[in-house]
Amino acid sequence: MALASSPTLRRSARIGLAILVGLAGAWASLAIWGTSVRQMGPFEVRLQTSLGRGETDIALPPLGRLTADTHLAPLRIEATLLDVRVAELTRLLDGDLGRLVDTLEAQAVHDLSVQALTVLAAACLLALGLGLLAFRRAPRTIAVSVLAAFLAVGGAEALTLATFRADAFRSPTFSGSLRLAARVIPPVRTAEQIDAFREQLTRVVDGAVQAYTKIQTNPVGGAGEIRVLHISDLHLSPLGFDFARQIAKGFDVDFVIDTGDTTSFGTASEDFVLSDIRAFDQPYLWVRGNHDSIAFQRALDALPNTTVLDGTATWRQGLRVYGLGDPVPPGARGELSDAAFAERVRAAGPRILSDLERLPPVDIVAVHDDRMAEAVAGRVPLVVSGHFHETGARVIDGTLFLRIGTTGGSALTTFEPSEHVPLSAEVLYFEPGTPPRLIAYDVIEQSPTTGTLTVKRHLVEEEFGSLTPSPAASPTGATASGSPTAGSPTPAPVG
Repeated sequence: MALASSPTLRRSARIGLAILVGLAGAWASLAIWGTSVRQMGPFEVRLQTSLGRGETDIALPPLGRLTADTHLAPLRIEATLLDVRVAELTRLLDGDLGRLVDTLEAQAVHDLSVQALTVLAAACLLALGLGLLAFRRAPRTIAVSVLAAFLAVGGAEALTLATFRADAFRSPTFSGSLRLAARVIPPVRTAEQIDAFREQLTRVVDGAVQAYTKIQTNPVGGAGEIRVLHISDLHLSPLGFDFARQIAKGFDVDFVIDTGDTTSFGTASEDFVLSDIRAFDQPYLWVRGNHDSIAFQRALDALPNTTVLDGTATWRQGLRVYGLGDPVPPGARGELSDAAFAERVRAAGPRILSDLERLPPVDIVAVHDDRMAEAVAGRVPLVVSGHFHETGARVIDGTLFLRIGTTGGSALTTFEPSEHVPLSAEVLYFEPGTPPRLIAYDVIEQSPTTGTLTVKRHLVEEEFGSLTPSPAASPTGATASGSPTAGSPTPAPVG
């Protein structure tokens, strides 16, 4: 009996192993080919299928996510909006909206079908390859592996198609900003994660700011010092706006400079953030980023606490601030190579130089992308900017270029805890005088996942020496440790 059962046990074990090999091929195919980026009308969407609960997740950054239990199969479908071609969307919205919706629905069905077939074919091929490696000259066993992969992926896809309920989105789960929930689903939904973090952010920032401003190992300025909050690249983030207002209040700043990319797609529907800017108690100076539209700029200019700088200068607390909007309009970034984008941005240099020549001495030049202002190095003491989502400092011909990261916490992924990109801002300290002098700046960062707040003080003379702007034929300069030097490559733009 034992002898008779031994071949049976071996055959069963071999079949079981073949099934496992096939399932490994199925898993690998989903991991490798289960993600693709598709163009759906004016939208760029990332489609992702993976093993998991039978639900569909639609991510609409930065508003949040809609999740619904749409099917029974153990496949998770995720669609994330990555970009919007604003000009094309505007043109389509001027026409038949129903036709646009029908087109998008048909495109989504087509793209999901293509992805499903791709994953199924890849699963079978991977199972075949793994089977050949594992079983070599056992074609029947290899066939079992291929069949297992086919049934695992094809069966899950067929069950998804058979049981999919689009009407499940009538009662979805929403995660994101509670304040924006009503724009996505009825206002009965909650957003526990984000609003809990908002409460934590307020508590941590308030406590840290009070401690930091009362106990300073390196006090700066003194009576009458001028404090300026520099923020950038909020990208609609409600957490970023809360963070910036807490810093402005806690550090008792005199005014705020926002160097753009306040929105993400340059559409009229993003004007809801005007209420966030109106909520600041301090004067708010703003320059346009490459994600901000001219229409949004006009709406901002109408706010009582906001001054838009676009080839103009303003006087605040003894400081003259000049600003110019980014020359690249929303949606154009994807049509330009990095080299063409950089050339377009640097072409603003002569305009800034011409404007400065007709103005009284300017203390701060504010631009979204600091490459716009490279032409005025040696002619102004300070240039502030954002754009690259990376904090840094460099000196060119005696001009200090300060770049802040992203006050919105990396914008489109600020709600993703795996990103670990901090909300960032900086407070600039000026000593009053003729002219005023920047003596220090604090880089303030808040983790969107842990709530940890850090404040790092930079004393200008200690890190850069005595800075005297002086035009030179070729760039020369010094920089703080870890920051790019004047002659080093500029990081590639993020958008």
